[in-house]
Amino acid sequence: MFELTILPAYGRSYNSKAAIWSDWIAGKDFQIASPGPHHGRYINREDADRSGLACLMVRYGKQLQKSASINLIRGRMN
Repeated sequence: MFELTILPAYGRSYNSKAAIWSDWIAGKDFQIASPGPHHGRYINREDADRSGLACLMVRYGKQLQKSASINLIRGRMN
């Protein structure tokens, strides 16, 4: 699997990429929104590192209208 779409978990919301990155680095959970067998499950940095994923698309902002990507290969936010 190359990419997953994720959402903030447990009622969190983000207004900036910096806030997303801070929580991602801290190991907080995000919820998988991509269709498929993993939909609804939770993922954090440690899980993603073990999974072999290359990229995570994060939906954020008011009504989740914005998106950002986390490049897991290079260890940075795009």
